[in-house]
Amino acid sequence: MDIAIQQSVDKFSGINTVDSATRLFPIAISRTEQVYPLQQANNVDIDNTYAISSRSGFTTVLTGTDIHSLWSDNVTMLYVDGVIFYKLDTVYNQVIIRSDLFAGARMSYASFNDRIYYTNEHQIGYISKDVDNALMTPAREFKEPLPAGQFIEVHKGCLLVAKDNILYISDPLCDYYDVRTGYRIFNKRITMLRSIVDNGIYVSDDQVWFIKGKGNDEFARDGVFPSPAIPYTDILVAGKYVDDSIDGDVAIWTSENGICLGDNSGKVVNLTEARYTFTARGRGTAFVRDKNNVRHYINSLY
Repeated sequence: MDIAIQQSVDKFSGINTVDSATRLFPIAISRTEQVYPLQQANNVDIDNTYAISSRSGFTTVLTGTDIHSLWSDNVTMLYVDGVIFYKLDTVYNQVIIRSDLFAGARMSYASFNDRIYYTNEHQIGYISKDVDNALMTPAREFKEPLPAGQFIEVHKGCLLVAKDNILYISDPLCDYYDVRTGYRIFNKRITMLRSIVDNGIYVSDDQVWFIKGKGNDEFARDGVFPSPAIPYTDILVAGKYVDDSIDGDVAIWTSENGICLGDNSGKVVNLTEARYTFTARGRGTAFVRDKNNVRHYINSLY
């Protein structure tokens, strides 16, 4: 007589696409409980009790023709639609910032004092009180306004712009640089530029570097990870969101071989290499979502 054995599975550890399906074994989390890996998990969330649930849907609040480059500092929200640069208020009213953008160019932003700087590799400027402003040429010898680049960031009172394989560094508290000393040349096109407040800067070209120093004249870079970051997948979060033992902020990004975490000392860990593989893409986007007291790093590669 055949006896059917049934078992209820209600705790899951997440995706594992590295190991063969025949090698996916449950992991004990207590003397009586186990969690099970998955090879596929579409439109579901796993919370901190290891329970699985359907991912929530969405509500359309705005439509456009080619919307991209959404950004917010929790005070101001900006985005691009076609060639038009918009600010969006809390009730989704649009304010046009400028209407002559280079079509299809991804925007990068940096909040600096009372200004929000932006660049899309073809244009650069800043917004102050909902008004667009160009960078002015200083009436000083050897000084030029920062060029448009693919990324813009702030570190230790300086603006940083990555243009192709060159990192431009402004003089303190301004948006121009010294043409003699205000730049660093990297091996290949820069794919990530992320400041860890006052500790250092993560820069990626064909690998990831951590730049330390009190200012432009002291900047020194160390190679800290062998694979490049996928452009626009980097975010900055408080370390305690990842682990209570981590002090300060950390950077999270998607490299070509996994999702990485870089702490404020330049130490980088690949969080997914042992469990998850994917096909690297040319660029992406990422954000952190907080749901049911669980924070998820969510990225989209294309």
